[in-house]
Amino acid sequence: MTDSTYDQPSLEYYGTTGFVPDSDTSIKHAEFEKKRAASVQETILNAIKSTMNHGATCREIEVVTGLAHQTVSACIRNMELDGYEQDVSRGKVVKLRTIRDGGHAYIASEHINAMHESLLMNPTKQRVQYKKRLLEVLDELESVAHYPEPFLQNYIKGLVQGVRTEIQYQ
Repeated sequence: MTDSTYDQPSLEYYGTTGFVPDSDTSIKHAEFEKKRAASVQETILNAIKSTMNHGATCREIEVVTGLAHQTVSACIRNMELDGYEQDVSRGKVVKLRTIRDGGHAYIASEHINAMHESLLMNPTKQRVQYKKRLLEVLDELESVAHYPEPFLQNYIKGLVQGVRTEIQYQ
């Protein structure tokens, strides 16, 4: 690999680049993409880094690299989430508020110090986390369904308030 700062591919969806859980073809394709993820993500990251704080959109990266839109957008999403923790750290790439050609521009996280915080965006929340959390809440509700009514009412109110707080601060 040409970029010595690139350490490993970003595989933020169950250790893969992402797939549809109930689709055999999607799962097989994710296995294929995982094998080439390091070189493809390095190519995309280098294209983004070369723009410094101007950033690059998916379309601009597609033109420069010759890669398909699905490949570029999936790689950017994985790199955006890799290392991201709200109010703590950013991923390998960071979304800008700048929109060109109908898409957000992205910069390498190493360039964010040259940018005003108001120009940066957090990644869009992962839907998988919401589905997982929803299933946990439903399981919890089922587990207390037989409790006496006053206890159940207080328990549900507390659970709902806790989940609302959790969602607000994600």
